[in-house]
Amino acid sequence: MNRNGRLRVRAVPTRTLDRASMDAMWRLYEAHYDHVDRVTFDHDLAEKTLVFLGSDAGSGEVVGFSTALIYRQRHAGRTVGVYFSGDTIVHPRYWGQTALHRSVIATLLRWKVRHPLTPLYWYLICSGYRTYLTLVRNFPEHWPHHERVTPACERGLIDALSHSRYGEAYDVERGVISFGDRQPMLKTVVATLTNSALGLPEVRFFAQVNPGHARGDELAMIARVDARAVGGMAIKWLRRALSRPSRRAPVPVAGFPRPTM
Repeated sequence: MNRNGRLRVRAVPTRTLDRASMDAMWRLYEAHYDHVDRVTFDHDLAEKTLVFLGSDAGSGEVVGFSTALIYRQRHAGRTVGVYFSGDTIVHPRYWGQTALHRSVIATLLRWKVRHPLTPLYWYLICSGYRTYLTLVRNFPEHWPHHERVTPACERGLIDALSHSRYGEAYDVERGVISFGDRQPMLKTVVATLTNSALGLPEVRFFAQVNPGHARGDELAMIARVDARAVGGMAIKWLRRALSRPSRRAPVPVAGFPRPTM
């Protein structure tokens, strides 16, 4: 079948991925990142429990993915849920579509239904400002925040999650993960920080707190997944759907998905 430009996403348990899908994911990842290797990619993938696999709705070609791990952790005397986003990439041809949003949120909602009394946080590390904007524009309760000081509890959770996963690579003073000169980094054509982007206060904040983003340094962030955030996203999607004229292939617009997470 011919490619039609529409992104279709399905949540796939990692253990059920076939070799062809994993190979396609690697080719896409390698095409957009420098300093990456297949052994590390496969190791990271094996640790995750779920993959949001994006394909062209017409051809079935793999055009994007996001890996994820959902678990519970004790923090400050209580149990919290953690949704950890791993490797994520979406071909630029499919930027601006919401299929990945919707698939991820549906998964988080199912988790909340099963654990209604457990607070749920999205834990994200990002070297790309577009990924940063994804979180800050869709989740009102996120940290670090460009206008508010991070509360002690949330700061402690960011530090605990980052230390447990990245050890000494996590700089607690800066809240940034850095693996040195050969760490994975977005190719320049994907990661360029434009003057128009720097006109946004959130992006200026991101560049300030993570000045090494261009070489692959990752800012550690969390966001609270709650009814306010999910409801707000649902309203945005509905408004976009109602305002968009009918056409066979959507035109990408600014926003998620973008080629990092």
